[in-house]
Amino acid sequence: MTEILVISRWIHFAALFILFGASFFWIHMRLSAASGGDFPRSFCATLLLLRIAVAAAIPSGLAWLAASIANMTGGFENVVDPATLQAFFFETQFGPVTMLRLALFAAAAAVAVLRLPNRVRLFAFAAVAALLLVDQAWLGHAAEGGATAYGALMIVVYATHMLAGASWVGGLVPLFLTLLETRRFDPRERRELSLALLSRFSLMGLCAVTLVLVSGAGNVAFHAVSPSKLAQSGYGEVLFAKLCLVVGMLTLAYFNRFVAMPRLAALPPKGAAHIGRLRASVGLELALGMFVVGLAALLGITPPPQ
Repeated sequence: MTEILVISRWIHFAALFILFGASFFWIHMRLSAASGGDFPRSFCATLLLLRIAVAAAIPSGLAWLAASIANMTGGFENVVDPATLQAFFFETQFGPVTMLRLALFAAAAAVAVLRLPNRVRLFAFAAVAALLLVDQAWLGHAAEGGATAYGALMIVVYATHMLAGASWVGGLVPLFLTLLETRRFDPRERRELSLALLSRFSLMGLCAVTLVLVSGAGNVAFHAVSPSKLAQSGYGEVLFAKLCLVVGMLTLAYFNRFVAMPRLAALPPKGAAHIGRLRASVGLELALGMFVVGLAALLGITPPPQ
């Protein structure tokens, strides 16, 4: 049961991170929403990836729902029991949130299949993904504060953490695709476009990283216990592993922004092959981000120390 919950949550979180972050990337870059500006191939690849993310988010979200009901009721046979479903949807605090999520799944599917202007599609995907990321707060630890000002603060901090993390990790996907596409340009244009792209993304990434760290610290503070008690708990072990991966991502992001980019700017046009190492660094940062998402999925069903 636990394995199904973790895997379904991991896939669901990863899909929503890509759906929000990749959409927000192109909105933030302010490139032509009809062609992707200087990167039409990576823009088209992103649109395809967004549809794939929707196709992954919906079944994984339903699998998470089924596993949650089975975990609460003692078996998967109860997932199709009408009485159990009626009790879950109409007699628990999770019911209204789950019904909202099902409606958002339908909205995401509609955005994926309808003929819409690309700009409208990007904003719609970002909005639906943001709502799906935020409303998860009422299904996990962040809902423990109840209907109080303290509880509302927990929800806000959780929502900030998720949206900032999705902007950072999900945005690395189209960033990697656009860096791949620069290979078709001549060396001078490749360097100029790559530097402009990385500079713009790094500014957004700096804001996102700051919010991730501050809100992450806030989430831990809400479960304030002694460091020794936290370290001896399963929650603390998962949290420590997550922090180690985040530090790795921060190290790569710092290297790209403050070491690799200045070196690239100082090189002559023929030295644009240095972009390949930057591209590999972004790819590694993205891989670490997906593992962070997996640990976040596990952390959400791990009881924090009391």
